[in-house]
Amino acid sequence: MNYIFLDTCVLLDVSTKRGDLPLLSALEELVSAKRVELVLADLVVEEYERNKENVAKKTAQRLSQEFKQVKAVVNEFAGENQAATIDVLNDINARLPLLTDANYATIHRVERLIEYAVITSISERSKVAAVQRGLEKRAPFHISKNSVADAVIIEQFFEFLSGLDRSDDSCIFVTHNHNDFSSKDHRKPHSDFNEIFSTPNSFYFNNLASAIDHIDSDLLAEVEFEHDFSEETRGLREILDSMDELVDKIWYNRHQNLMCRLEDGEIEIVPEGTERYGSDVIHEHILKGAIQSAERVEEKYEDTGPWTDFEWGMINGKLSALRWVLGDDWDMLDT
Repeated sequence: MNYIFLDTCVLLDVSTKRGDLPLLSALEELVSAKRVELVLADLVVEEYERNKENVAKKTAQRLSQEFKQVKAVVNEFAGENQAATIDVLNDINARLPLLTDANYATIHRVERLIEYAVITSISERSKVAAVQRGLEKRAPFHISKNSVADAVIIEQFFEFLSGLDRSDDSCIFVTHNHNDFSSKDHRKPHSDFNEIFSTPNSFYFNNLASAIDHIDSDLLAEVEFEHDFSEETRGLREILDSMDELVDKIWYNRHQNLMCRLEDGEIEIVPEGTERYGSDVIHEHILKGAIQSAERVEEKYEDTGPWTDFEWGMINGKLSALRWVLGDDWDMLDT
């Protein structure tokens, strides 16, 4: 079995970096196939729970700030292409809430992985060993910062590694915190951790991609290929254009129903200015305008019905869903 022991920073990074989504998918696949057992110190889980919300919000703020900076540059230097470029940027800006909210969907996926992980409680041995590292100024205490949590985590990894029964089991430590854990070559652990990583079944990686490649050199390429063809969030302009078409078609269908009721004598045409209102009358000038609007719809679209009950339900459902995405209540079908 391959046991992957993750530092808190790895969990936070895959939760908030869009580019790391293939890594998360690959890890999910390995865990699901029982090729990997995810191992987390309870301290790591606590740190993740404490920081995930704040990191997600900071990611959203960063994207918003970067967008403002790009827009300012375009306003100043775009020249004759300014208007077209601004239109594109406004479309992206409208998608920012959807893109940033996607962070929370990724966080939920990480939380699911944590649910299936082996959670190890920090032992007294790990605490004592961490203190000893501090007294001796050994990594991760070789730099001027409070590294107690990092020391406890690496010692808990060592304890888990030492408790493995089978010699063919591998134990992999992954961290993005190269300052505390890596040597000058960030791909290798600091020499103060030689005792921990000297055994043949103990491995150190400064990124999750390398750890996954160590287990399956083909998996990540396959997952990245799938992500290359994943659908992107729709742009605001595309959504609004689709809504306009749906509104036109729904209105046109209702207009046709009105014309049928006129032919059947259920609705009376009355002159303009007549003070009669209700579902059984229509004023002459309003009918004239409606007929002209219907002709424009017929010229604009090839498919204006009639539709089956299923097709009619789909058209109304699509409009309701798109309006909901943009802030309306469900079932808002006014035309």
